[in-house]
Amino acid sequence: MDDPTRAIVLRLARGESEVFSSNKPWLYPLLDLTEHLARTRETAGNCTLYDKIIGRAAALLIVRLGIRTVRTDVLSARAVSVFDTFHVSYSATSIVERIDCRTEDILADITDPEAAYRIIRARALAAQASASPERRAIVMENTDIRRGENTVLRDVSITIGRGERILITGANGAGKTTLMKAILGIVPIAGGSVRVLGEPVGRRSGRRATGIGYVNQESVRVDFPISAYEVAAIGVATARVSREEKRRRIRGAMEATRCGALSRRLYGTLSGGEKQRVAIARCLSQKPEILLLDEPTASLDAEGKKEFIALLEQLSEMTEITIVLVTHESDGMDRTGWRHLVLTDATVVPEEGVSA
Repeated sequence: MDDPTRAIVLRLARGESEVFSSNKPWLYPLLDLTEHLARTRETAGNCTLYDKIIGRAAALLIVRLGIRTVRTDVLSARAVSVFDTFHVSYSATSIVERIDCRTEDILADITDPEAAYRIIRARALAAQASASPERRAIVMENTDIRRGENTVLRDVSITIGRGERILITGANGAGKTTLMKAILGIVPIAGGSVRVLGEPVGRRSGRRATGIGYVNQESVRVDFPISAYEVAAIGVATARVSREEKRRRIRGAMEATRCGALSRRLYGTLSGGEKQRVAIARCLSQKPEILLLDEPTASLDAEGKKEFIALLEQLSEMTEITIVLVTHESDGMDRTGWRHLVLTDATVVPEEGVSA
């Protein structure tokens, strides 16, 4: 009888006890191991990892997991430099100059394991969305939007995976807000289709998208006294749940966005960054699967933008929510872990030379 472990690509063991194993291709075993360790709260520092082939990408993920002892059949020279830098003990049947993989080339100059993880995670989510319909959050196919004789969006085709972080940039007036409204299903489309979480929206269906939280430059404009808590509560105002459940959702959303201490503050007295955190809390209290943000950093200074993006990334890691952020200003933003698209000439294209 064949050895049932023969097909295993990756195995983590503590002594003689197996902690985790996988036979998936590419870097998915290490990504699954990352989730496994986070879920079980186990540590891997005293474990030995066997991985069939280890390149630079795998080596950076292994370092991030705190694994100190590694065995492999094939090890790349790029991986050797990572292990030497981080003092990981390794043994290999053979060492090759490089692994023939696009991800290896993207990470050739990356030395930070956290940055590497964000890049690999983003590429994995995009690949899963392309391969599996159930992993798609938003699909636009050959979508056209016209205003009178003017074409605002032309032949837009985008597939966005569940859990992805998407940055869409474009000049003022390029049609970014129209793109957001097309995803929401609140502007008519002249051609093509839009599907959100598997359901058609907009033309033909007449259906507006559900499962989406939407934040614009200042989502709530008020000239009367209202507290930050009351603004966050707008998100559950029509939810058919108990009062206690509503309070639980609001408190949880405000804690997740680090604005719990603002609950009693008047919304009108908050800074731009504080207002945006409350606006996101309002959305999160709805339990959305997708978060759309239209120019959310326009009123923030450089430090405020950095903190805001860091908050979005933390929410993405914690909840696996899909985030789509459109802006005309992305200079200075660390795009690591974000897939960057550009809205130009009325259509959307990947940024040339940039990969997640």
